[in-house]
Amino acid sequence: MNARRVCRFLGLLAALSAGLLPVLSTAQGSAAAAWPARPIRLVVPFVAGGGADVAARLIAAKLQTQLGQQVVVDNKPGGNTLIGAQEVMKAQPDGYTLLWSIDQTFVLNPSLYNRLPYDPRKDFTPVALAITSPTAVIARTQPGSVGDVHELVRRAKADPGKINIGAAAILSQMALEEFNRSAGIETTRVPYKGSAEVAQATIAGDIDAAFDGMAPYVQFVKAGRAKILAVTSARRFSGLPDVPTLDELGYKGVDFSVWFGVVGPAGLPPEIAKRVGDGIDWAIRQPDVVEKLLVFGFEPAGQTSALALKTRIDSDLGRYSPVIRRLGFKLD
Repeated sequence: MNARRVCRFLGLLAALSAGLLPVLSTAQGSAAAAWPARPIRLVVPFVAGGGADVAARLIAAKLQTQLGQQVVVDNKPGGNTLIGAQEVMKAQPDGYTLLWSIDQTFVLNPSLYNRLPYDPRKDFTPVALAITSPTAVIARTQPGSVGDVHELVRRAKADPGKINIGAAAILSQMALEEFNRSAGIETTRVPYKGSAEVAQATIAGDIDAAFDGMAPYVQFVKAGRAKILAVTSARRFSGLPDVPTLDELGYKGVDFSVWFGVVGPAGLPPEIAKRVGDGIDWAIRQPDVVEKLLVFGFEPAGQTSALALKTRIDSDLGRYSPVIRRLGFKLD
């Protein structure tokens, strides 16, 4: 092909591209405008009936009134959210398959697995940060039990390694280890498979205290058998305004809050992402939703935008990775 033919070919290609781009843009815009035309599937990578699932269903029920289409919760538990995350990652980015997931998917798994089957930044489109929940410090109320956090620290300093503290979730174990470091104490971390086991051990007196989510302890707190000593978040939990943060008590750097958000596959049109995000923001502000969320230890996120979720992912990846490496946590 001589130089003249090359120039003609490039000119035709440029003209063709110029004609196609507006058509493609218009087609994509029309598709986004017509969305949603059928039910939306919200993949929940947890078993049905747990706190994470209940919260997802509460928000899904409200979201469908905003979008005008049914939002179907599809539970895909297993693999520390890997199964559900991969399913959404491989889905078409048309807004009909979304993922409701916990922070572990995006900011813990990258450090816990040597071969993670997805990239938390590249393989998903942030849609909305939805709810948060602090880890709590919990103890029994029986005589002789730990009365407050300062007493826990005093006992630990008097008998290094003799205070047993239960924790299940990776984030709770991280919070405990950072608390030990901040307080300058040595306690024995007792790992459990799940929060229900930690709660039972706490009430039975098998351990001195727990670092855990609040939901399993609500019944015990109401019955006067357990008490929340502090929370690990940067600010107080709105459902327990009288409970201080560890930071307020003088134990700095122990800011570990669980968060849940919604993402779509990479390439999700921004117009669709915004419609879903706006719907989620509205849903979590409804009084009946807030009331039910508080029972499970959740509260609406202060900022819910896609940018807020992306910023939180970036921030927590930077904060948590060094802690996980230092503690030597691995899941493969």
